[in-house]
Amino acid sequence: MSGPLLELSGITKRFPGVVANDGVTFSVGAQEIHALLGENGAGKSTLVKMIYGVMRPDEGVMRLGGSAYAPHKPSDARDRGVGMVFQHFSLFEGLTVADNIALGISPKLAKGGLKER
Repeated sequence: MSGPLLELSGITKRFPGVVANDGVTFSVGAQEIHALLGENGAGKSTLVKMIYGVMRPDEGVMRLGGSAYAPHKPSDARDRGVGMVFQHFSLFEGLTVADNIALGISPKLAKGGLKER
């Protein structure tokens, strides 16, 4: 695949009295690893929850694999191959990081697509 695997452009999320994410734009290529760093309340979890479909952005566009991406719920994200390990989630100690993530991906995508991503 050429081009970014995940693209976010102008992603904004507002809550009463606060803007959690203000025009966030970035891209992640295939097999790249990125980290979101920031103080408590900086909007990291909010951004990840929007990517995973737990929340919807108020503004902006997401693309996954070059196609429009706007999950309305986590199962929509999983169907597109997007998984999430929650901050206070109990991991299976005997599994690798990839295996723990794959537990949240739909069965049809978990078989072959995880290593390529």
